[in-house]
Amino acid sequence: MTSGGVMEDRIETDSALHRLTERLEGVGEEQVRHGGRLDTFEDGLRGVRADVVRLRGDVTEVRQEVAELESAVSGTRKVLDAFIEQYGRDREVARAQAELARLTTVFQADFAQRKQTRALARGLVHTLTAQAVRRKVVNTATVRACAEERMLLEPAYWLAPAMMAVAANFRSETDQGERAQSHACTLDAAKANLFFSLTSSRLGNEAAAAAWMDTYLQTLDPGELGQDFCVVLDAIASNELGEEALSYTWQAMAGWSQSMHRTSAATKWEARLRNLRRRTSEDQYAALRETCGTQWDALRRGWELATIPKSTLDYLRRTFPDGPDGVDRPVGDGRHVESALERLINQLEPDEAHLLEQMRRLERIIEHEGDLEAARQAHQSSLGPEAKPVTFMVLLDQAVFAPDAAPLSPPARRMALRAIWPSLESAANQVVADSRHHLPHHITLSVAGYSWNLPTDPHQRVKSGPLIDDLATRLEQQTQARSDAVVRRWPRVCGVLLFGTVTGAFVVPFVDGLARVVSLLLILAAVAWVLWEVCGVPLRKRHVREQGDQLRHKAVATLANALQQQEDFFAKWHESMQKLAALTLWGGHFKQH
Repeated sequence: MTSGGVMEDRIETDSALHRLTERLEGVGEEQVRHGGRLDTFEDGLRGVRADVVRLRGDVTEVRQEVAELESAVSGTRKVLDAFIEQYGRDREVARAQAELARLTTVFQADFAQRKQTRALARGLVHTLTAQAVRRKVVNTATVRACAEERMLLEPAYWLAPAMMAVAANFRSETDQGERAQSHACTLDAAKANLFFSLTSSRLGNEAAAAAWMDTYLQTLDPGELGQDFCVVLDAIASNELGEEALSYTWQAMAGWSQSMHRTSAATKWEARLRNLRRRTSEDQYAALRETCGTQWDALRRGWELATIPKSTLDYLRRTFPDGPDGVDRPVGDGRHVESALERLINQLEPDEAHLLEQMRRLERIIEHEGDLEAARQAHQSSLGPEAKPVTFMVLLDQAVFAPDAAPLSPPARRMALRAIWPSLESAANQVVADSRHHLPHHITLSVAGYSWNLPTDPHQRVKSGPLIDDLATRLEQQTQARSDAVVRRWPRVCGVLLFGTVTGAFVVPFVDGLARVVSLLLILAAVAWVLWEVCGVPLRKRHVREQGDQLRHKAVATLANALQQQEDFFAKWHESMQKLAALTLWGGHFKQH
């Protein structure tokens, strides 16, 4: 390279260095300027941070103020809600008080006189009153005046003319008494007839009591009997109204029984009797169930049906421990008549009961300070369970089969039993007929593949010894035959030996590896099988005999138990069916009345 070229390179290098130096100086100046700007920006940022801190404090204060405002609003709302609720309750209380005052005024105006009417009725029908009139301790004119006053004050209330009839009886005013009785029956025939019947009984006139009771029973609907009839039935069954009233009641109940649909009644009583049957348990007659096979279901149904007469008789003896007639047909002390009469007199009329129920509901609202829900619950609980009317069939069913559900005395329940006895006896006969239909003449017992037909008549007893010996002999012969069948099967032995020889001579020498191992294993298996086939015959024979002995012992035990259970099963079946005569005899007195 020449000196001129060197000089040019140096000049270019100096020029490049000079430009680079200028750029660096420019960069330094720019850094200085940016440094100033950064300082200014940092100062502004510090100010912003201070503003943010002040703003955060202000926000915190605003939040606290908002929370305090929300708490104040919530408290105000609770106070307002409580005020509104209390205002609503106070308004309900005010309404209830105003309505109660109005209804009390209406009740006093319309029904206040009935309290005096009922009190006078209790006095007139009391035995002491009748004795006082006969001894002239009480003036009959006073009795008449009081009764007429009640009639003028309560012309539409049936008890007022009914009292006039009682008062007319004290004065022997027959025409006026009959007119009063007719007017009372016009207002409410059922209550008036019952009142005159109970009153006549209480005053000692059993003939009149029976006549009025007959009229009362004719007004009843057997499809809707109330609690009054239950109380009256207790009085009649206790012989508190006399024999003639008892006879009329029998006739009425018999007529109601005949009016019931015979099919539905028979189905109901038969279902009741079927519920009393004795059921077999799972472990009862297990051997017989096992040997009978498919016959068992029909046999079990028939056997259970056969137990119904005895179960029914046991149930009736428990339910009626004094027997169908009770103890010497005691005459009641009059408490049932008194209870029925008191219930009849105190019974409110529908309009009166409705108004009184409204007043009690309003009183509950006032007691609970306007809380309608609490008042409603308290009112419902105060009413108690209402005894709804029942049908004659349901009443009979409860009296006999659910005595705890029927509000009847033992004498009344015995009357109910007498009313349903013909249908009950017919249902028992039908059940026994169904049981006899399920009873076959012979049954087949099957054990270990062998079967025997055995009679079901307990008089045709089958000796179990020969049957057991026959089964044991058959199974022994079967085991011996199976043991004799265990022999050496020489054709198979020869075939297996030939297979092993051919495999060892023509396969093993010409194969290697896994094929040779498989071939050797086949040869060893063939040799083992041949040895077992030749030497294992005694072992196989012993195994067959052991299995045969186990089968024989089990089969013999099963057959012995089955024969014993079969004899007991059918003996009890026939014995249970014969209990129908005892059931019929227990209720045979019903046919004599």
